[in-house]
Amino acid sequence: MTIKDFLQAYCLWEKTKLGVKSIEVEKKELEQMIQLNPNSCFVVEQDNKIIGTILGVFNGRRGCIYHLAVDPDYQHKGYGSALLNKAEEALKKVGAGAVLLWVDHVNLKVLPFYLGKKYAVYNDALLLRKVLS
Repeated sequence: MTIKDFLQAYCLWEKTKLGVKSIEVEKKELEQMIQLNPNSCFVVEQDNKIIGTILGVFNGRRGCIYHLAVDPDYQHKGYGSALLNKAEEALKKVGAGAVLLWVDHVNLKVLPFYLGKKYAVYNDALLLRKVLS
């Protein structure tokens, strides 16, 4: 993924109801993610159109997955699995021993996908948030 992919990716994130922030915030965050993680953020294209994205981020200890999205017209064809595998491999190469991801409560329909990929609900932690900007 490159920053040139942003507009198409953002439209996909909105289409798949990922709960994205404003276009300005998402663009700034994507620029930072790609700068820090150039080898673990990916897109899938079909006929020059982005149909899938994933952002794999390594913080020096763990990997995190953000914005795994596949266009609804292309779901259930293996693209999500391929993106997840590619990001996991890239994160493992840079030293991530574990990968975390978040599923918004409004998007629980994706849980069977992740559970099928051997992700487990992380029962011994609460996700807390503080908005800084």
